[in-house]
Amino acid sequence: MPAIDLEELVAGVLKGSRRHLARAITAVEEDESSADDLLAGLPVATNSFRIGLTGAPGVGKSSLISKLVPKLLERGERVAVLAIDPTSPLSGGALLGDRTRMPGDLGDGAWFRSIASRGARSGVAGCTDLAAEILSRAGFGIVIIETVGVGQLEVEIGEETDQAWLLLSPESGDAIQFLKAGIMEIVDRIIVHKCDRPGAEDLMRLSKEAARDQNVADPIGVSSQDGTGIDEIAEALLEAARCHRESPDPDRAQARILRRIRRRAEQEWVRSGLEAVGGPQRLEEVAIKVCRSQMTLREALETLLTGAHDGDASG
Repeated sequence: MPAIDLEELVAGVLKGSRRHLARAITAVEEDESSADDLLAGLPVATNSFRIGLTGAPGVGKSSLISKLVPKLLERGERVAVLAIDPTSPLSGGALLGDRTRMPGDLGDGAWFRSIASRGARSGVAGCTDLAAEILSRAGFGIVIIETVGVGQLEVEIGEETDQAWLLLSPESGDAIQFLKAGIMEIVDRIIVHKCDRPGAEDLMRLSKEAARDQNVADPIGVSSQDGTGIDEIAEALLEAARCHRESPDPDRAQARILRRIRRRAEQEWVRSGLEAVGGPQRLEEVAIKVCRSQMTLREALETLLTGAHDGDASG
């Protein structure tokens, strides 16, 4: 990123410019290395709380967030929402389904952004952590990350956030499987959404048992339709944020930084490795030779990893 652009973006974000904030996140979406200098120019946030909301598609994550954000704003919080949307297989962009469920204008205290998953299978996009960090440093005290909702293996959200809450609904056919799956190991709270629907009482009972087994907070029943539990969940989130601000978990923070460094290091290793062997075009050339049976897969790897010429791969 050119130095003048970087200086302009950092200055704009620090002044509260929504246009510059949008450009900063777009820059990180397009090239995660942009975040290296961006974050270096922004002061570290000390009171921001990240919460992840995960659950199966159709469980009502966006609907709940649309009711929850105004409650948090009423209580004086500045709230940013990162909604990870499925990537279009044709355009590669986000389908933006979450945006349609959000209220219109929530004022300067709220921010909403859809991010394309870009094929990620963990429920979060690769740049989610960096985008959330920029929002935190831009002064948003609560950053809500809504996952795609890809299924029971959506556990990466636990590493991206300070707390992860799992949404279940009685209409979700695999709700019981979620309570038994590995995702429960990273869940800090269970939310039984659509609690006004048939089967909610049984699901709440099972959720309480699962919460007790995992030694996490009691589940909360909530309905975005009739407003049941919205105030309670808002207060629970605010209490979680207060506890985090007073006593942040150093292990969780360190794990997040480690993950961030590892991801960026891996990206640079791949970039420098590709440059060393001739770039993506060289990969295509080797792939063509394998397809034509002019080279085995093992020889192709040796050619790329050792820098040997094609004819020397087996020597």
